[in-house]
Amino acid sequence: MIATGSVAIFDNWLHRPWAGAMMRCIADPAADFDDAIVKDWPDWLPREPAWADSFIRMRLGDQLLCDQDRGASAIISAGQAPRTRFAFLPVSDAVRLMCLAAAWTGAPSLVGQLRNADVVAARSVLGEDAFAFAFQAALLPRPTAGLMSAIGASKLPNGPTELLHCGAAMFGLAMGCIPDTLQVRLRLRSPASIWMVAANACRNDSAGEDAFHAMRRLVRKRMALWSHWFD
Repeated sequence: MIATGSVAIFDNWLHRPWAGAMMRCIADPAADFDDAIVKDWPDWLPREPAWADSFIRMRLGDQLLCDQDRGASAIISAGQAPRTRFAFLPVSDAVRLMCLAAAWTGAPSLVGQLRNADVVAARSVLGEDAFAFAFQAALLPRPTAGLMSAIGASKLPNGPTELLHCGAAMFGLAMGCIPDTLQVRLRLRSPASIWMVAANACRNDSAGEDAFHAMRRLVRKRMALWSHWFD
């Protein structure tokens, strides 16, 4: 068992493939944070070297979470559920997954774009991988009507940024209801505008299971490295 304050947690999860990612999420919340969140950064301390220094970064994480119980026990308990493990994906891969979800959601409009400016904008926001995936996604079953409504895509969004917000909302719904301490960590991440949407969508409702199965399907199809995390 692991003692955290007055709470003892069974450590049978330590051998799981996602255990290391969970511990990094708990111990180093500033690793991927959006620098726009930090106000009054001192001019004498260059940001990039500071972020690269693990000691400075962890002190910064303490400052960012100064009003929060660190909540390790709550995060570890929540991590027993496959859905919550989406929160422990490497940030770059998680954003890529949101982009893939956005491409799947908006496949009909993306495939139908003929004007070069629209294509360039979609590739810039969603990335080449997600844009290419849209042509495959057009052949996949569409998200359920309930899921489309829950992510704000009942009326197909017009632009790639709106689509990306839909993908972020699907990502958050897939996680379900997560501890506040984990939501706070999500809101620190870069880009903050996307992670805020994902964090705000973390709840249990009728569309949550649909979102989880949809995101897991995308993981298995395009990100097989992580697929066993969610079984």
